[in-house]
Formats: sequence, structure tokens, C-alpha cells
Amino acid sequence: MTRTRFSFGFHLTNKHIYTAKQAFAFESLGSVITNSLNIAILTADPANYSNRRMIEAGRSLGHNIYPLPSLEQCLNVDNRAYVAQLDPLDAVIPRIGVALSGFGQCLITAFEEADIFSTTSSFGLFHSRDKFLAGQILSGKGIRVPKTIAFASSRNIDSAIRAVGGYPFILKKLKGTQGEAVYLINDVDKAHKKIDKYIRKRKPFLIQEFIKESKGSDLRCFVVGGRVVAAMRRTAAPGDFRANIHAGGKGESVELTNEERNMAIQAAEVLDLHIAGVDILQSSQGPMLLEVNSSPGLQGIEKATNIDIARQIIQHIETQVTSQNHG
Repeated sequence: MTRTRFSFGFHLTNKHIYTAKQAFAFESLGSVITNSLNIAILTADPANYSNRRMIEAGRSLGHNIYPLPSLEQCLNVDNRAYVAQLDPLDAVIPRIGVALSGFGQCLITAFEEADIFSTTSSFGLFHSRDKFLAGQILSGKGIRVPKTIAFASSRNIDSAIRAVGGYPFILKKLKGTQGEAVYLINDVDKAHKKIDKYIRKRKPFLIQEFIKESKGSDLRCFVVGGRVVAAMRRTAAPGDFRANIHAGGKGESVELTNEERNMAIQAAEVLDLHIAGVDILQSSQGPMLLEVNSSPGLQGIEKATNIDIARQIIQHIETQVTSQNHG
């Protein structure tokens, strides 16, 4: 198979060539480094902030790190045959979008079976992407989560709403990120209209109690290798209840309590994630785990905390690969 080398040093097959615009975006990152770890970022968007930061951090630490375009991969049911046709790899950083979760899980499985270290496990990707399933697993391990109900019949609407504490409550698409398809429902008509629509279209969803005392804010804890390396308080934009940065929320550095820190670490461990963005609500009952993001962005939290998270991710990979090679 013919391989193409760009001036910025990414080894790609002819099927995997990026556009000139994408190539230009990476020219400043330098040439390939030899005698170092080979790290691939599995992504459909190599030029975004998080990927650029990890490439910069990896190269500054002497590694050959490059994007592996997830959309262009052609999997073989024989996982080792698929991995064998790639350039040699020591580690992979999956940055898989929600729409590619199933395919992404298959890709990660191939790397796992070839004993290539992955910062996101196939188990972690699958279970973190389903908000209800993640809640089931985390609650089963004794982690406090909001009251959450999933159902598929209109006959259960009113009883489900009562079970989460009544109005107002949160309605969420089962799989989504960045505050997408998350609604605060205040009345019966709106509840039945929106939920009936999900049920008619067979779209999975959940409803969840609204933690009023959180006042439109949450804590984003960035976990790397079993440590919280950065944390910020996210506050919703005026008139909104969603604290997500992509929904207009603002972030500021925050000091976590020991309970909040331990909850974030435990959640990442339970879901087998070396890298995780763990969202926690501060309630009258103590911290409540809201969601776990298996592909958390770096831009908002690095800006809010002034912490070089990208470098800590690469350093964790160094530790894991060294341990794996000498294990």
C-alpha cells in the first residue's frame, strides 16, 4: 500500500489524505520525531482546539503524534489484520463524536485486542454515551445521581414525572453532548407534547429531577489517569439553565471538596476511562454526579484554569505505555 508523507509529518495512506486546509493547519507543528512514542488521535476533526493542543504537547515532549481520521477507517473483523496495515502505534487517543459511537467502539476494540493502549476503553465509550445506562452503573456502585427514569409508553408519563419529584423536571435525549436536546419542563401540556413526540418517533430519552439549588451551575472535573487535574464551575448564560460552555455558559476555576474530587475519580474508574470530563451538581444532599464525558474538550477548562491539561494527558500516556511494555 502506497503511503504519503506530508511536510508536517503525518503518515497516512492515500485513502486518508486530508484537505489542503487541514494540512496547512498543522504545518506549524513540526516534522516527525523518531525514536519516540507513536500516538494517534482518532478523530474526524483534527484541526479543533483539543486535538491541536495534544499534538503540540506530544511533540514538545518528543513524540510522534498525529491524527488518524476516524471517518476513513475500514475495519476488518480480524482486528489484528486491521491494525497491522496501520503505521506502528504505541497508543491511541479516541476523540469520537456521538454519531460515530458504535463505529468508534469497534475501532477501540481493535486497538485493545492488539494490546495498543487507549485512553478510552470500548466499555467506557459505550456506557458513557448512554446517559441512563451510565447512571445505572454509577448508581449501582454507590455514586449519588439525580432521580432518573426511562420509559417508552405514553401511559407512564405522569407516573414517571411523579417519580422524579414532579415539576419542573429535565427531559434529555439519551445520547447527546454539549447541552444538546436538554429541556426544562414546567407544565403538563409541554411535558406530554414533547415526550409523546419522542415516543412516537421511537427516540430514546430520559427524565430527571431538577436540582433547583444548583442554580444553573455545575462542576466540570477533568480526570486524567485517576487524578483530577483541573476543575471549573460552569454557570449558565442569563435565561438558560444549562451550564455547558457550548450552550453559552461561563467557566471559572474552582476548588473541589474531597467528596467532589473522590466522586469524579470514582466515576472515571467505574467507567474505565483514563480521560474523562465528570460533571457534578451541588445539591442539598451533597454532590450528585450528572454525566461523564468520555471525550471532554480542553478549550473551556484550560482557559478557565490556566492549566496545561494536554501535557498531562501525554505524560499519562508515557507512564501507561512504559508500564505496559515492562509489565
